[in-house]
This record gives sequence, structure tokens and C-alpha cells, in this order.
Amino acid sequence: MNQTVGGTDGGFVDADEARHDEVAVESWWWWARSRVSGGDEAAIGVFVGLELRGTRFDYWAGLVREGQPYLYVEELDGTGLRRDLEIKPAEMWADHACDVPFVQWSLGNEAHGVLLDDPTEAWRRAHGVVVPVTFDIEWYAAAPPLALDLVTGATGYRQLGEVDVQIELSEGIVAFAGPGERVHAWGAPYVPRSFAMPTDHRGLRAPYRRTDGTYVDQVLTDAGWWMSA
Repeated sequence: MNQTVGGTDGGFVDADEARHDEVAVESWWWWARSRVSGGDEAAIGVFVGLELRGTRFDYWAGLVREGQPYLYVEELDGTGLRRDLEIKPAEMWADHACDVPFVQWSLGNEAHGVLLDDPTEAWRRAHGVVVPVTFDIEWYAAAPPLALDLVTGATGYRQLGEVDVQIELSEGIVAFAGPGERVHAWGAPYVPRSFAMPTDHRGLRAPYRRTDGTYVDQVLTDAGWWMSA
């Protein structure tokens, strides 16, 4: 029997964490960052996104680090959807496993990304240095999920959490722990619409493009991730 999550805004149940096969589109997103709140400490941030449209999907992942190019992974209009939220298109793999509903998620990928000196190249042809990459992210809830204010016909929630991240690159492992958040929405595409960006002196941009042609910008600031299309 589905159980309602204690303290949940919106009466979400455990089954809401899984795929809703009756809808035309459904999205899962995760963002994480190191514990940087100012000063000279270098910031690190990652994101992962998956949007399903029937048996086809879009997948994104990215890593930003001060003084380093933007690492960008994308698979647009892909095929190879497996059980639950596992995907296996040509030459990559990724999985997104709900270990405990509204409590813990495990994310992983094995792929090739591109290093972009100009992050906005992700909106164009995403030409850069191709590098192998492996993501291993553990996400833990820090608060109950809260209902999102979405367009008519769409449902979803946002939840704050804590993350442990390990990203394996050819030059070694990037590891950090820190705050995170996630979004799960279904019934309409999830395209972030944010207010004015917080003060940004780091310039850590992680933009991505959608199959429908929409360009989304993301910036890691001292206050956290800012996103807008």
C-alpha cells in the first residue's frame, strides 16, 4: 500500500517517486554544491537531469569547478530506456535509483563528456575536448518535499538534501559533500523560471539545451544554484 510521507506538502505518496507512465512527459533533476559561502575557497557544483517522453528521453549532467572548463554530458532524444530510470543509449550508461522514497537516491553514470572553455557552447554544437567521466552521487533528504507551483495539468515537488559526490576523471577523482536539492515533475516539461540571479562573482555557468530548442542557463553562486530559461 502506498504510504503518505509524513510532513509532506501536497500529500505525495511513495509511488510518486517512480515513473508515471500515463503522462506524456516527466522530469527528475538533482543539483549539488560544495560547502562554499564566500571567501577564497574554490566552489564545485554538479547537476543531473532526466526527462522522459514515452520511450525516448533527454539526459544531462555537468560539473563546474573554479579555474577549470565546464564538463558537460548530454544525450538528447535518446533511446535505450530500461527498467525504472536506467538508460543505456549507445556508448553511455546512467541510472537513477530511489533507495528509500523521499529519503535517499543513488545516481550514477559512465559516459563521455566535453570540456567547454566557453560554457555557452553547450547551447550550440557543444564542441570541446572529449573526456571519459563517471558520476557517483548519493543524495539524502534534509527536509520533506514541498509541492511546486506548476502549469495546469502538471504536478511535482522540490526537496532539499545533502549529497556525497565522487566524479572520476582521467586526471583523478573529484569528491565533495554539501547541500543539494532536487525536483520531480510530471504532466508538463520542467523548465525553470527564476527571479533575478543572486550576486555572482565566480562565473560558474552550467547551461544546457533542450530537445525543443529551449536554452536554460544555470549559475552556481555563493547562495546556491540559480536557474532560468
